[in-house]
Amino acid sequence: MRSWIAALVILLPALGAAPDALPGTAFGNPKAPITIEVYSDFQCPHCKRFHDEELPLIVKDYVKPGKAYLIYRSFPLPQHPYARRAAELACACAELNKYEQAASALWANQNAWSVNGDLSGTLAKVLTPAEQKKVESLSKEMAVQSSVNHDLALGQALPLGSTPTVVVTFKAHQYKLDGEGLFNYNWVKTTLDELK
Repeated sequence: MRSWIAALVILLPALGAAPDALPGTAFGNPKAPITIEVYSDFQCPHCKRFHDEELPLIVKDYVKPGKAYLIYRSFPLPQHPYARRAAELACACAELNKYEQAASALWANQNAWSVNGDLSGTLAKVLTPAEQKKVESLSKEMAVQSSVNHDLALGQALPLGSTPTVVVTFKAHQYKLDGEGLFNYNWVKTTLDELK
């Protein structure tokens, strides 16, 4: 079984014991034995599919029981014209402890704002007018810009070939999971369960 997993994941050297995360973009116990970093692009249809179908199962089976710590990483792709702005706004929402609500609204309404670019209208569904104004201001600040740039740099250093990509850290080793395998929860579950 171990050789099967080795053939499906790429072993990478560990980049650090405890990955940093923007407050509000990480969930679960930071001392959990497994860290799961999800690199995604809010405008990517495959990322939406992963968020809607597979990620809830990972959260239920690994994050909520304390087996894994989940970190969302922004990796806006250059071919998606609104992806960078969506990442900036979501990170700004994290500053108000509204990341989860903002991300959910962006995923749920991806088909609309990906065409018309109305990110503010999408976030208006989960933010008050005062919060919207604050988010607009925060999104332009260096802290938010640096956060998105930091996630991009981490992804480029791996390197990422596509989104979504999941990076699993366990006992000072990193495993990169990507491609169609991410849409087979049994494969993802087997991979995570083998990390013992």
